Amino acid sequence: MVAPDSTAAVSLAAVSSSEGSRPDGGRDGRRGGNRRRRSSGGRPPRTDQPRGGGEDGGGTRKRVNPKIQIGTVVTPAEVVDRAQHSRVMEIDASAEPLTERLVGPWVDRTPENAILDIRAHRLLTHHPAPSESLWPEVRDTLTPALRDRRQLYAEDLPARSLDAALDRFLASIASVREFGKLGSVVFPFPSYFTPGARALDYLEWLRGRSGDLPIAIEFRHRDWVAGKQRDATLEFLREHQLSYVCVDEPSGFDSSLPPLSAVTTDTAYVRFHGRNAGAWERGADTGDDRFAYDYKDADLEPWVPRLEKLAAAARSVHVTFSGRTTDAAVRNARLLVRVLSGEPAPARPPSPSGGNARRRRPPRPR
Repeated sequence: MVAPDSTAAVSLAAVSSSEGSRPDGGRDGRRGGNRRRRSSGGRPPRTDQPRGGGEDGGGTRKRVNPKIQIGTVVTPAEVVDRAQHSRVMEIDASAEPLTERLVGPWVDRTPENAILDIRAHRLLTHHPAPSESLWPEVRDTLTPALRDRRQLYAEDLPARSLDAALDRFLASIASVREFGKLGSVVFPFPSYFTPGARALDYLEWLRGRSGDLPIAIEFRHRDWVAGKQRDATLEFLREHQLSYVCVDEPSGFDSSLPPLSAVTTDTAYVRFHGRNAGAWERGADTGDDRFAYDYKDADLEPWVPRLEKLAAAARSVHVTFSGRTTDAAVRNARLLVRVLSGEPAPARPPSPSGGNARRRRPPRPR
């Protein structure tokens, strides 16, 4: 994901060879590479992760708070390869039915200290889901009329089908949690998921059926945090042990929220979506064009005190960058590491003519 940086990385530094995959691909009999070790419970802040390198020789770099763990969004197929460069990832599992065959390598062939946040299946976040994106056993619970629909929404499904979808999704990622690699399961809801009894009932159902699973909730309608509703929203999340997802995104739209720094569980969560205002409303609920944005120092500097505030109130802070491409997200994540460490921006390379020397004008033709 993010390339190694031994001087400024918090969770982006290279994993040592003793923690990486085996040269033979990580298979040793039934399981290999990283032998599965069951987790004993919740995940405390890592004590074995790089601490940011401290001050460098010139005194221009400071230690980054080790609670702040920075990563990018990856696809399910990218997890193993990206884990060789960074141990923190948000896996976009929203578009396909996860299976043990797909999830198994996330446990077996990633470093033992990997932190994997997983985005929930799109049906469970009230986005339209093609019927073929559901597990066969879930499709079997649908009526013929529902199976014939091109797109399905959670609110259209009978309770037993929705229960089956959530149960099957949770079963598919159970091994990630069992062996201590699960960070949070992220539920980004669309802009038409607005405050009200139906939405709150759904969140209560989600928490109740998921047990003590670590869950992070992202809202995409500003009414959730507008005026008096803000306190009500945050109190509801605290009461139900649901992490509020802080966001950085374009401002001024009904589908965008302010950069609120709020902690509702022992894990804080921040997602950086870019500030591509021109594309944001066109793809507020679908599409990746809205994530095409290269962050600048000035965009990220206000997040330094916000992230420190989150770190002071939570056991860990998960930060992820979306991007139209993984490489773009990696660049933005690197920039945040540099900004947090206080490292100055790299100097621009001198021009071929020798820095600031004035270019000679060519002689005028006679």
